[in-house]
Parts: sequence; structure tokens; C-alpha cells
Amino acid sequence: MTDATHDRKAGMNLRDELLGTVRPVPEYTLVLPSGWAEYDATAESERELVRLASTRLRQQHRPDLDAQLRALTGRAFAGLRSANTHRIYLQTEAWADELVLPLSITAAVRTAPGGGTLDGVVAELIRDGATSLHGDKRFVRWERDATVAVGSTTVGQRTAAYLTPFPDRRTKALQFTAVAVHPVDDPTEAWRPVVERMLELTDAVVSTFAWRAAA
Repeated sequence: MTDATHDRKAGMNLRDELLGTVRPVPEYTLVLPSGWAEYDATAESERELVRLASTRLRQQHRPDLDAQLRALTGRAFAGLRSANTHRIYLQTEAWADELVLPLSITAAVRTAPGGGTLDGVVAELIRDGATSLHGDKRFVRWERDATVAVGSTTVGQRTAAYLTPFPDRRTKALQFTAVAVHPVDDPTEAWRPVVERMLELTDAVVSTFAWRAAA
């Protein structure tokens, strides 16, 4: 397991901090499984992840997918940046002879509309079926299913989201979003237990989250 500790000033520059144009994310810790790594949503991280994926495609003798991968990654990172994504968590090294999981976790800042609190947002989520994270009331958790286009193919996407308020500030929250990808053309739905195990893993990861006490 890897302990990820986040500096509240990471990704900020002095001008932004002095002018107050960026509200920092409070420091927190998160324990990641072995083989997982964290990234931010910068162009540098985008290049690094494209490099890792391109290497894996060459190892699998699929260099023909490299250009498609780069285009998809570029669109994905543009979306992450527009969604105020703070961190990205991915498995970058396989366990033994297994494949890398088609799973990602992002952490993004969510702000209450109109400058109020997020209480109304949380109440609406609960009305729509959201619950605590297996009794951990620090988090509101919900799931969604969707189909998305990936290049010329369509895949299924199961999403689990986890919302927890900033300490002493209910106008902002940190939202972890786990996305597990699966095929949609399998009538036996053999993928279903695999997706369920992946989301059990993300539940376990998010449950290790803790805000760090201010110095």
C-alpha cells in the first residue's frame, strides 16, 4: 500500500495565492494499493500517462492504437481540467501476471451553487438514492451507469462517486469519482462481478481518506 499525502499548495503559484484567485484544497492522506500512482491534471501528467500507455500498446503489439489513444487522452484531460480536478489515481503497474485494471479514481473540488452550503445538494443526492459509505457518514456515496463512445467503439461505464465536505467549510467539498469500464456486447454480463469487485476496491481506498490536522 502507498500513502499519498497532498500539499495544500501543490499546483498553486505565489501570484494566485497572494491574490486569492485559487482556494487551496486542505491537506489530506489517502492509502493507495500497490502498483497505483497519483497524478495531477497538468499537461506534464498527460504526457507521462500517454508515454506509459504507448509503451504498453507496443508491448501488446498494437502501435496502431497509439494515435487514437493520444486523441482520447487529450479530450479526457481537457474535461478533467474543466471539472476542477485536483488529483487522478490510476493503476500503472500490473499485479503478477494480471492486467492493469480498467479503473480510475479522480478527486475534484465541488462548490455550492450561489455561494451557499452544499446541504441542498447532499439532500437531493440522498433523495435520489445516495447513502453513506458503508456507514461512514463522512461520505455520501452514489452510483451511476452509462455507455460512452471510445473511438469507434462503445463501452459501458459504472461510476461510483463519494462526496465529503471540506473541514469547517460546507460551501466546498472534495468529490472522489471512480470509473470502471466494461464491455457492452456480452449478453452473459460476465463483466458484472468484475466491476463489482473493482468498486469494492475503490470503496476500500476512499475509506482510508483523512483530512490532515492544521499545523
